[in-house]
Amino acid sequence: MGATSTDQKVRRVVITTYLEPELVSQLSSEFPEFEWVYPIELLALPRYAGEHRRPSAISNESAAKWREHLESAEVLFDFGPAPLHRELAGSRNLRWIQATSAGVGQFVHSVGLDQPQTPLVTTARGVHGQALAEFVVMALIALNRDLPQMFRDQSARRWVRGAGCLVAGQLVCIVGLGSIGQRVAVALRPFGAHTIGIVHSKGHRTASDLGVDELYSQDELDQVLPRADVLVLSCPHTKETEGLINSRRLGLLPQSSVVINIARGMVIDEGALIRKLADGDLRGAALDVAAREPLPADSPLWTLPNVIISPHSASTVDGENQAITELFRLNLRAYLAGQPLTNLLDKQRLY
Repeated sequence: MGATSTDQKVRRVVITTYLEPELVSQLSSEFPEFEWVYPIELLALPRYAGEHRRPSAISNESAAKWREHLESAEVLFDFGPAPLHRELAGSRNLRWIQATSAGVGQFVHSVGLDQPQTPLVTTARGVHGQALAEFVVMALIALNRDLPQMFRDQSARRWVRGAGCLVAGQLVCIVGLGSIGQRVAVALRPFGAHTIGIVHSKGHRTASDLGVDELYSQDELDQVLPRADVLVLSCPHTKETEGLINSRRLGLLPQSSVVINIARGMVIDEGALIRKLADGDLRGAALDVAAREPLPADSPLWTLPNVIISPHSASTVDGENQAITELFRLNLRAYLAGQPLTNLLDKQRLY
């Protein structure tokens, strides 16, 4: 089922999430080899540009319609409604799913799509790199200049002068140098930051190859953390990275350090992070992700004065759907030609 060969009588692509109708029209015109199904009446419509909500509550009638679409699909654009996710692994016709997110590994594992004979899964890796890199720059400058305190003073009409610090000269440790981590390094370069990249395994790659000033493997992380002014987490959530930044490693960071997490909440020990921030053992944090999402209302992270919370929205910007469609178009050409797909998920690294 994981092979890319296709010999079905009806070749069908089902789009299971919202796309602008003109994008769907472009795809169907360019790839007449497929029958295109876009059941917009069944979709969870977006609340903002680029949102890809999966229907979570469906009636018996809509579930029957969804099953008909999903069971007949050769290719899916996104995963469809949540109540039917576990049925995808057993689909007889499905060969490939194009995700709209980069970090889908643990989701794929949780719904049983990580077995060798299940459909191929390609991610949206690279689509969100620039948006996330700009978020890191924004968050770092905001924490360096204590923007949260500035807003509090403004709200209280308090005129209190203070001093911040520059990005220039700061040592930024970037854990994970995929397309996102590399974009972060590029974005920080004009500000004069010194970047250190942490990768799972260096192999024959050099710092220059990956666009950083220094390069280390994950096994060498402990010797880097005491030097870091900034810790940026941009790695995937895998069995190797879950809990990677634990209490001990947080303790290796200088007291003046800040943590920026654009990876996944489970990569860091959230309880230990809260304690370090509350005790003043870290200068601050900017978090686009949390161990549990939505972040519970009683989480101390909401009220800590040195924390910036982003509701997992740092990657979402206008034009996202166009970029994902371009990636899908590239993969459709490769799929039809029997060539390797871009961003093919490595299921062997999942749990």
